[in-house]
Amino acid sequence: MKPRVRSEDFELITSQDLAANAHALLDGIDLDVASSRVANEFVQASSYYTPTDDGLNAQEWSDSVYLFPPNGTYFWDKKNNRWKKTRASSCTLVSSHAVWFRKLYREWWKGNVKQGLYMTNHPDMIRMDQRIFDLPLCILKSVPKLIKNSSKGLEKNYTTATTILVYFPPHGLNDKNIQRFIDIYSVMGRCIC
Repeated sequence: MKPRVRSEDFELITSQDLAANAHALLDGIDLDVASSRVANEFVQASSYYTPTDDGLNAQEWSDSVYLFPPNGTYFWDKKNNRWKKTRASSCTLVSSHAVWFRKLYREWWKGNVKQGLYMTNHPDMIRMDQRIFDLPLCILKSVPKLIKNSSKGLEKNYTTATTILVYFPPHGLNDKNIQRFIDIYSVMGRCIC
């Protein structure tokens, strides 16, 4: 029997083909807010935040942002006024995909993020934050092949679950940008705009 790897011992990384599509959509990824040194070798963002940098709570978000949230659950730490990751399970906890989506939404709405692409392999996002339907999105028709980085090394062609891509277009006239989203992603799945 193989020993189980604890979920804190690995990260899922966007594959190079999905990263290339994100670069094409965003005219380059300026910032990956939930990344690592290894992940950025595949994503190739101009800047990125690692877990130590705490992109969720402690960093500014700007320009063209790419976001594939880490797995896990969070709780609101009232004492320190910040989100904290936990291994616990409770109905009062919030999915990391929802917490990170809401942060991207706020930063985009305020104009700090010029445009962004959010990728989730957590299909429950459609009920966790229904603002997801206010934005162009694509439900991929096949599960993408991701990269799993763990203490055992890199494992390519790792599959997880149904994946949804959500585009945060530039504010204002953005028909051209939304059409580019459709042109890039409609071959990969169903776009809803």
